This record gives sequence, C-alpha cells and structure tokens, in this order.
Amino acid sequence: MNSRWTVVLAIGVAVVQLVAPGACQAFDDDFDRESMEEPAGATCSLLAGPDAGVYGLSFGSGVWLKGLPVYGDLWMSLFQNDTEDSFYSGIGLTVRLMPRWKLAPFLGGGGSFNYDWASGYSTNGTSDIPAEAVAEAARRGGGSYWGGHAECGLRLMLDSRPGLIEVFGRHTWSSSGAYADHWLIGLSTGVGW
Repeated sequence: MNSRWTVVLAIGVAVVQLVAPGACQAFDDDFDRESMEEPAGATCSLLAGPDAGVYGLSFGSGVWLKGLPVYGDLWMSLFQNDTEDSFYSGIGLTVRLMPRWKLAPFLGGGGSFNYDWASGYSTNGTSDIPAEAVAEAARRGGGSYWGGHAECGLRLMLDSRPGLIEVFGRHTWSSSGAYADHWLIGLSTGVGW
C-alpha cells in the first residue's frame, strides 16, 4: 500500500474514533461515553530509532473500552530526528488490540501531527553548511508533518508501582515522503489499570 494512503487511512481511523461517540449521542439522548470507558492510567516512553537517528520521550494517557480488549492512548512526544536535523513535538492517538493479561501482546495503529521546532539547516547565507546540503535539506523537508504508524509489542503488568513495563516496535509513515519514514523501539512504564 502506498505510504500516503496509509497515512490517510490512519488519520481517518483516528477521526472516526473521535467523532463516533458524538454521532451516537446525536441519535441517543441517554448515551454516556464515560460509562463505556475505564481509565488506564498514564505512561512514559523512551523512544529510539538508531537507523534514522530518532530519539525522544513520549507521555500518554490511556483508556480501555469496558469489557473489550481495546485500548486507546492519547500521547504527546518530544524527539530529535537526525535524518532531518530537526527537533519535533508531536501529539497523537494510538488504538491497540490488547488482552488484559499479566503478560499481554498487542497490535495497534494510529496517527500523529509532529511540529518542527528547530530545523538545523539555515538558508540565510551565513551558515557554514555548503549550499548543496541546504538545497538537499530544503528538497527533503525538515518541516512539520502528519504521520501514520503501526506498532506491536508486549506489556507486562506488575503487582507494584510502577504498574507496567512494555516494549514495542513502531513504524511511522511520514507525509514528508518515504525518506522520512522510520522505525522506533519504545520502552514504557506507567501506572497501568
């Protein structure tokens, strides 16, 4: 599947997840979204993608659908991308299929928007970077972008605090182009459910 269509699909799924409760409420005055959710707690993740030079942190807040192995995580991240020589902050949504076992595998996907705070390339003519490198960086991007991602991993629930440890792999498709697609490995901890 073309990476642009994957990003569009991921964003579409995120929009449906956000809009569906409101649409249901329009047809049912007694609809109570909170009665279908249970808080899953906060998480903190270390992110690393050595191949692309992506390193950062992510902070999330999760929600379970009651009685279902469906977990949603709204997160914010800060990360450096050495491929684009840029620093980003991002906000995203991930939806996972994950059983509530002590040791649980999961599959998930979602979307994000990543804002470029500080691109390392200068085009003002005073930079020591050769003009060819600046032109290549401008052609490749290094700006804000939309991303879609798929992930899989393993979560271990603990009987103490912190309440969980998880490890996951995530592939992100970038709206900037295939050169900006990257793999990440994440290590998370949190309070769990």
